[in-house]
Amino acid sequence: MNALSQTRTARVAGALALVVLLAGCQSGWRSAPADPAAPSSKNAIRLSPAELERRADAHAHFATGLIHDLRDEPQAAEAAFALALEKDPTNEPLLIELGQRLLQRRQTARALELLEPATRRADASPQVWMWYGTALAQAGRTNDAVRAQETALNGDPKLLFSHYALVYLALERKDVPGALAVIDRAIARDDWDPSQLIGMAEMLSGNARARTLPAEETKPRILALLERAARLTPSEPSLLHRMADLYRASGELDRATKFYEELLEKAGANPGATAILRQQLIQLYYIAGRRADASRLLREVVRENPNDPRVHYLLGSLAAQGREPAEAVGHFERAVALDASFEPAYYDLAISQLSAGQVEAALATLEKARERFKLNFQLEFVTGIALAAAKRYTDALKSYTSAELLARSGDPDRLNHIFYFQVGAANERAGRYEEAEAAFRRCLELAPDYPEALNYLGYMWAERGVNLEEARDLIAKAVAAEPESAAFLDSMAWVLFKLGKPAEALEWMERALQHSEKPDATLLDHHGDILWALGRDEEARAAWRKSLEVEASEAIREKLERKSPQ
Repeated sequence: MNALSQTRTARVAGALALVVLLAGCQSGWRSAPADPAAPSSKNAIRLSPAELERRADAHAHFATGLIHDLRDEPQAAEAAFALALEKDPTNEPLLIELGQRLLQRRQTARALELLEPATRRADASPQVWMWYGTALAQAGRTNDAVRAQETALNGDPKLLFSHYALVYLALERKDVPGALAVIDRAIARDDWDPSQLIGMAEMLSGNARARTLPAEETKPRILALLERAARLTPSEPSLLHRMADLYRASGELDRATKFYEELLEKAGANPGATAILRQQLIQLYYIAGRRADASRLLREVVRENPNDPRVHYLLGSLAAQGREPAEAVGHFERAVALDASFEPAYYDLAISQLSAGQVEAALATLEKARERFKLNFQLEFVTGIALAAAKRYTDALKSYTSAELLARSGDPDRLNHIFYFQVGAANERAGRYEEAEAAFRRCLELAPDYPEALNYLGYMWAERGVNLEEARDLIAKAVAAEPESAAFLDSMAWVLFKLGKPAEALEWMERALQHSEKPDATLLDHHGDILWALGRDEEARAAWRKSLEVEASEAIREKLERKSPQ
């Protein structure tokens, strides 16, 4: 392809308003403009002096056009090529190039004037009909455009551009079945190469993303095309990468992962390809919950570039997900040290510090963020969580109130069920039970099946001996969601105990103890109370003693003394 075609190929697709539909269309259909001075095969011998002069003039104009093109002077180039075409109207490649340029500039009428006479020639190529159909479509003459593209396909059934154009024209008419029929006709051919099969799959995927074709119709066709391409065993990395991208876009993440892994092995010493493939695999591993694999690749990146704060941030996020707060703290601290303006890292660092029991360190991190960044919802929300962890519930509620006001004025979607759960918990700890109930009810309006809120509200009522029947219903929903949660099982035991059903409560309590990862002072205290109500005094005292061994409590110590034999 010469300089003329190379500088124009990319711009033509956009001008045709077929960006989505042509996602997989390759540039193979382009013909390089022919030199008008070169004699055609029909009359290569014995040209008359007049013909030689005409050819020489055509050549001069063509050369002038090339010079203008190289200087990035497209309109001057177009004018010179038009003069060359006047001298040699049979130069079809140059005719097509000029037609493309006119369409690019939305000069539809001129494009039609140029292309229509060419279609009347008996030897008009399928490419001429293809571009004539494109001009008709741009002019809004849909039926004529369809006929032109069908004529092009009759001449060359493998003109993917024409197949795509017919899909586009059908979708312009909102004719989804018609578009699918065009696609199926193209797919039915058995002589496509891997690149063409992948190109059709990309076209379908692009339409699915644009919602011009339904995903349930496109996905099986995409997968069938990819399977056909795979059977032809393409080896080019670019084709394999495109297949991986399509599998990923179609939600076939396991298949996509295998392709990316294979490509990463083949990338060798190509740093650019390796970086892209690692990034894609890290994301897929992250989505699939394969934290160890994601961490492995991230550590490879760290070895090559230890000063990239984003990599440390991702490692911190993976460690936090894996419930390794100490490791997460280290990575987030490194991210902040490398880039003090990396705002999200401050908040994730504070949350990880809280998970690691470093409450004062979390408050200090948030204070640094407050000094550096503008007041925002995330800063106030995380500060509220940290203050609640420090048992400064009144201050925590002030931060939550500030966060709520900031969100209402800028981003109300942040006020989700998690936010209202935290507000409810802080109010309950502060002894503000009505406010806590209101916050928990708002949380459950937003997420009716959120087990933490169902359990917390039910347990709060059970502790206070109010709304016990509703409390049991809420806790039952929480247990149904997480039947092995020791905390939820304990809540069910406790509400039954408060309802005067100690025998039923004991069954739930014993299940709670079985599922508790380690001895829990509250569970053991409740166990003792239930046993005492059943008249099993010695077993009750033994349970209270175990509770005191786990955690000192003046209230439980006094209860044990009061209920021990004198």
